[in-house]
Amino acid sequence: MSTSRSLRTHACSWLLACFALLGTAAPSQAQDYPVRPLRMVVGIATGGMTDIVARTMAQKLSERLGQPVVVENRAGAGGNIGTEAVVRAAPDGYTLLFAYPGPIVVNGSLYKNLSFDPVRDLAPVSLLGSYPLVLAVGPALPQVRTLTDFIEHARRNPGQLDYASAGNASTAHLSMELFRREVGIDLQHIPYKGSAPGLTDLLAGRVAVAFDSLTVVMPHHQAGRLRALAMSSQARSPAFPEIPGMAESGVKNVDVFGWFGVFAPAGTPRPIVDRLSRELTAIVKDPAVAKDLLSKGLEPKGSTPEELGAVVRRERDVWSRVVQQAGIKVD
Repeated sequence: MSTSRSLRTHACSWLLACFALLGTAAPSQAQDYPVRPLRMVVGIATGGMTDIVARTMAQKLSERLGQPVVVENRAGAGGNIGTEAVVRAAPDGYTLLFAYPGPIVVNGSLYKNLSFDPVRDLAPVSLLGSYPLVLAVGPALPQVRTLTDFIEHARRNPGQLDYASAGNASTAHLSMELFRREVGIDLQHIPYKGSAPGLTDLLAGRVAVAFDSLTVVMPHHQAGRLRALAMSSQARSPAFPEIPGMAESGVKNVDVFGWFGVFAPAGTPRPIVDRLSRELTAIVKDPAVAKDLLSKGLEPKGSTPEELGAVVRRERDVWSRVVQQAGIKVD
């Protein structure tokens, strides 16, 4: 009987020790993190603005963590391939997603058979930067000097003006659909395979108007080849404060931003998420990095995981309504 009690006592002690070890495993892992290279997945091809900024962030993060941060481009399906690769990765802080709005807040409304839910399956880490688009007109509308001019002209000519976008369901397409519905104008959408061919036709006067990024539009605006009428945001951009925001022309419910942020797989230990959030925020707040981002038309942000999560939830609601009301479908 005494032997039986002794065995039970030893068994209980062993179990308690195991539970204690399990309870301390995650904090210990977070405390030691990182002990090997990280992977930063980008769901778009190399060479564009998203890839350039991702590589800058990866290099700076590597310097701060003392481990290599390798950028891996996983393009395709509107960013879904790269996003799913991160969703399926181990939630240990060694695989990160460098994200832009499409696969996070838009694609859930476009793709009916997604195998993942970005809100459920990803852990927000930090919002790095945001950028408004610019509404610009070309030589097809020489008489249009302001956003008010454009709205009035479009109302007098319903369905007669074409607008270019970088493709069906692109940010430029969705932004124009939101804008035109808000101000009550009828425009014809001409989707292109990327921003560059649409810009070529805008400059040539073959289409009348487009939303595009600051870095694309502003050199042509400054050279007099295009006229930048307004930012897609309510306020002016710190990068180009001479261009008015939507609010100054009386458009109150259009406040559109592109943005870049970092996510981890859901279930990543919170101490690791918090560490990454602090490091990334410190990077974008560094004066040299902030200056570089501003030169690209990006406003440096840096945020807590909760702040990025709030952006995702808000934007998903906005774009799901636009997709539904405009009847937008993927090709």
